[in-house]
Amino acid sequence: MRSSLAIASATTTATALIALAAPAGVQAISLDQACQTFAAKLSAAQASGDTQKAQTIYSEGSKRIASRFNGATCPNVTAPTP
Repeated sequence: MRSSLAIASATTTATALIALAAPAGVQAISLDQACQTFAAKLSAAQASGDTQKAQTIYSEGSKRIASRFNGATCPNVTAPTP
């Protein structure tokens, strides 16, 4: 019985530590969700006619997606034309 309590206590402690390690308010999202958000931000910048902003969003967004999702890309998001 003691070993079961020790394992339960260790599991609870580990779970709490993992929760504390994440910044407050951060939620895990899927690659698909991240790509949808990325595409929406890029589309808004392109619609505004600000080509420099669109280029910046594409560049930074592509890097961010790759770093957060192990090198993944968003195939539905294409680079803006200058």
